[in-house]
Amino acid sequence: MLNDFTQLEAWKKAMDLAEKIHTITKEFPREEIYGVTSQMRRAAVSIAANIAEGFGRYTYADKMHKYVQARGELIEVMTFVHYCGRVQYLKNDQERITLLDECTTAHKLLNGLITKMDSLNRPKS
Repeated sequence: MLNDFTQLEAWKKAMDLAEKIHTITKEFPREEIYGVTSQMRRAAVSIAANIAEGFGRYTYADKMHKYVQARGELIEVMTFVHYCGRVQYLKNDQERITLLDECTTAHKLLNGLITKMDSLNRPKS
């Protein structure tokens, strides 16, 4: 039994991803500070925030809803990673691949949480 959201592996991975996004976006063009940089950082932090909020919800349906929102934010971050690779804001293709690999790991963990909440939410037959 977990005592707090910081023990969730999905939250830990989301925080790692948010930290990495913050560091990488420091190198983005200055004119993007209120554009892609800001949007990407906010979306990345929202993944972990939604996971934490879901953990604090009472019903399985409410929990699942927040985890689904986190997954949506993750997909948004993945889109930004692809975009930043295309416009060459990322240093090299390996940086893009590494970020996408981390996103894939977080995506799998979130899918696991969503599946678990969905199964717990279904009426017992």
